[in-house]
Amino acid sequence: MACHADLVSQQLRGAQHAAPGELKQPESERHRQIDFLLADLVSDFIPGVSVYIDTPSGRYAASAGYADLQTRAPMTSQTRIPNGSAGKKLIGLLVAILDDKQLLRLDESILPWVPEDMAGRIQHLEVMTLRQLLNHSAGIVEYNDVGELDFIRAQLAQQANRKGNKFALRFVLDQPPYFEPGEGFAYSNSGYVLAGIVIENKLKQPLGQLLHEHVLEPLGLTETFVKGYDVAADDVASGYFFNMEEPDFVLPYRERYNTKQLIVNTALADAPVASSAQDMAKLLKAIVAKEKPVNERIHRNMVGDAYLQTAWWLPRFLDGALFYGLGVMVEKHEGGVLYHHGGNEFGYITQSVYLANQDVAIGLIANCGAQDECDEPVIALTETLNTLFSADSSD
Repeated sequence: MACHADLVSQQLRGAQHAAPGELKQPESERHRQIDFLLADLVSDFIPGVSVYIDTPSGRYAASAGYADLQTRAPMTSQTRIPNGSAGKKLIGLLVAILDDKQLLRLDESILPWVPEDMAGRIQHLEVMTLRQLLNHSAGIVEYNDVGELDFIRAQLAQQANRKGNKFALRFVLDQPPYFEPGEGFAYSNSGYVLAGIVIENKLKQPLGQLLHEHVLEPLGLTETFVKGYDVAADDVASGYFFNMEEPDFVLPYRERYNTKQLIVNTALADAPVASSAQDMAKLLKAIVAKEKPVNERIHRNMVGDAYLQTAWWLPRFLDGALFYGLGVMVEKHEGGVLYHHGGNEFGYITQSVYLANQDVAIGLIANCGAQDECDEPVIALTETLNTLFSADSSD
């Protein structure tokens, strides 16, 4: 199968955004290089890719390949996909904002807002806090690691039905913790799932409503929608997984599988939204650069040194020391600080990075994921983009 790899690119200077459908040829050698990299990335395993880059001298968007292989709809700069774990920074920011508004507290016990039928089946809730859930220091077991692919099997069995946080949290019940809260670091999606339940129970509002009111609308993230809450969150590119290696795996062997229905119908707080590459870049930059409504206190709670956890076994791009805040990875390297957090699930992969010293924000999305033939080239492209922009402070 030969994939369409036509390149659609836009160069956006200052506040001058290209109108829908208006194409401008890339004006710099760097942009021509990025165009080539995107076109070269498209393959049987990577149907489509879109990137958005915000630099001090301008903004640039480009895309290649297909958003849907059946209809041949092209990937564009407006294409949205589920963000996977890259959406964790939205939950971290929401909680930091709610803490700043004194609507909840990051460091109070979550026990009063855990459903009674679950409270007795998760250890250490009386001393567990929202901050620990969000910076992966709570010790709560990862729901994906329970049993023999138990979660994905349950997902597939009900893929046409909407599934929320309680669906995933049930796999955590009665499981021994990794450690006592505050005594270690272990990346766990379950912490965000539990945090989503706690937030809704304490404030008596849907998570989607809270995200819109306190984060999406204040930041002007008009291309980001909450799964299971916004109808527009279902209007995303198809996602593709091609199982080439495991005949006994739960997804079909040697058959391209469209994961769109599976993923959009699983609405969990660890992967809460679908958005464009542009909104992903805008969100991370807003957090780090303290754009309203992010103030100094919110910024400090999210990525301040006093609250960072030393992160183990998580991806890094510039061979720096890696730390984890509230949904944001902080990589301190020779040339400065890189902030990032990607997402990876069946059929979708996302990357968002912010080079603080260069004031460069990058969002990247592709409609494949959870297999080496997709993940490795996409991560390599992200590393290349980091290198391109980390050498200087200007475009």
